[in-house]
Amino acid sequence: MTGARWRVTPRPAPDKRHPDPHVVAVDVDGSPVVSSCATLALTDVPEAWGTAFCLPAARTRAALHLPAPVDPTWLAGAQANVAAAAGWWGGDGTVEIEAPHRAPGRATSRAPRRSRARSWGPRPHLAPERAAGRALCFTGGVDSFFSLLRADHRPTHLLFVVGFDVDLDDAVRGAAVTATLDAVTAHSGTEAVVVHTDLRTHPRFASISWEHTHGAALAAMAHLLHATIGMLVIPPSYAHERLVPWGSRPDFDPRWSVPGRLRIEHGDATGRRLDRVLAIAGHPLVHQHLRVCWQNVAGTLNCGRCEKCVRTMVMLAGADQLQRCRTFPDRAELPARLAALGSIGAEHAVMWADLVDLPLRPDERSAVARLLDAPT
Repeated sequence: MTGARWRVTPRPAPDKRHPDPHVVAVDVDGSPVVSSCATLALTDVPEAWGTAFCLPAARTRAALHLPAPVDPTWLAGAQANVAAAAGWWGGDGTVEIEAPHRAPGRATSRAPRRSRARSWGPRPHLAPERAAGRALCFTGGVDSFFSLLRADHRPTHLLFVVGFDVDLDDAVRGAAVTATLDAVTAHSGTEAVVVHTDLRTHPRFASISWEHTHGAALAAMAHLLHATIGMLVIPPSYAHERLVPWGSRPDFDPRWSVPGRLRIEHGDATGRRLDRVLAIAGHPLVHQHLRVCWQNVAGTLNCGRCEKCVRTMVMLAGADQLQRCRTFPDRAELPARLAALGSIGAEHAVMWADLVDLPLRPDERSAVARLLDAPT
């Protein structure tokens, strides 16, 4: 340890007599984190901040001081995730988490109020002390749509966090994603939950890669929502047989859970990304709203030029559905878009190799073959 201590302290509410139940604000090592949700109450719990900050703290060998007792099962899971992350990316394999001891006989977690959410299909059996809400993280991407339309998660809520892949001050893209969320929830009979947070820009949280911390960040928001949300499903990224070091995995996400309060699951990762695209490609909601791009180009949901956009376009073309997708360029442009990529990174080569057997047009197939033959 370096002797550094990141202290988490609640920020006083502007109106102490009538605090806003929809806002949680804390200071972490002197810098604020403010999270809000217009539709659901948030509850400040120490596991939220332990989840969000234990990986960055371990990487910099800082102790993390939490203001209240933590669940021992959560603590063991957090330490297991810290050890796994150190094995992948380096750094200290343990983190010192300081928290007051729980009084003997005191319950691990309070019983939250039950959700009033509408259910999409039959509700799963839940322990009586756990809130009934079952949230699915939803960004409008392939994994989100697959988890909603083809997997057996049966969410009651769709959760989108403004401040993660869409910046807090990006009003145009934020409005576009919110419109997508409204359309999808109307179709599925679920309820939209939109949380705004500046967690990602906090200097301590941002000290390590978002690729390492995004799963923990989503889990942290679910901890704040636990009065309504008893389960969070994080959509899959990589297939089981292709797992790589990553911040959200089947063996990683569940360890952020608190028994009896919040269960966190990783989505169905049995298929490849191509399999998920083919499974959802014909759905009208996908045609209207699919959003895969991280480039954040003003005025567009997908730039249509980056590796991820073009790869998804090829998959949709192979399903003969690209011409129906309003969020991507016309299929006639696909060969030129493929040529413009020039090369693909080694980390993406396995997903591109999956595309060679798709029923593509000759010019599209040739362009894919040239990419696969190009030096990475």
